[in-house]
Amino acid sequence: MTMRTTYSITCSCGHKGAITMSENDQPYSKCYESYSLENLNGHTYQVEGFADWAKVFKEMAPTCPKCQSSLTPKNLD
Repeated sequence: MTMRTTYSITCSCGHKGAITMSENDQPYSKCYESYSLENLNGHTYQVEGFADWAKVFKEMAPTCPKCQSSLTPKNLD
């Protein structure tokens, strides 16, 4: 089974988006996390095991579609 969690992000210009994390929460199976963006520009990211926010933001390179600013973990709500 896959569990999904959404984390809100707000740019300094006021634009709102989100990172959605999907993770395998099936007991006795291989752990993974998969990240995707909603209403933001950037890349998807998948990792076996667990990732920290610094790594997630580095790999996804999320930017605001309104003002083109780069987003960091400080933009998480």
